[in-house]
Amino acid sequence: KIVNPAWHVPESIRKGKPELPKVVPPGPDNPMGSHALRLSADSVLIHGTDRPWGIGTRSSHGCLRLYPEDIVLLFKLVNPGTRVSIVNQPVKVAVKDQQVFVEVHAYENGNYRGEAIRQAIRLLMEKKLLERVDIPRLTRALYERSGMPVDITR
Repeated sequence: KIVNPAWHVPESIRKGKPELPKVVPPGPDNPMGSHALRLSADSVLIHGTDRPWGIGTRSSHGCLRLYPEDIVLLFKLVNPGTRVSIVNQPVKVAVKDQQVFVEVHAYENGNYRGEAIRQAIRLLMEKKLLERVDIPRLTRALYERSGMPVDITR
């Protein structure tokens, strides 16, 4: 558990942005925010952010970002050694206020678009939502892969 973490900028990021320092000290411009939880995989942390608009998107380089207020709460609740499971779910389906949403993330490896279509259809069928979906909207969301929830309600 780290309060006011410094960000040790990975070399992979510095190659693309050589103007970045090796270490960004704690403060308002630190992308890690005010608190961090280091996981057993040394390069992965759960931390806050100075860019809350990126929450829920694949905008980090492997870490899990939380809203500033959420990392403070989680930091208080967990003890060192707490087991963490990271679920890689590139296609998500949800219902809110009678609207059906799909969230599709882009991946660099393989023929992902075909896999995303299969996953979306499977999830919609499991949740008995397929008949409520506008197929052109679903197709557009699968094609765009924005990483943001998209209303696909018919």
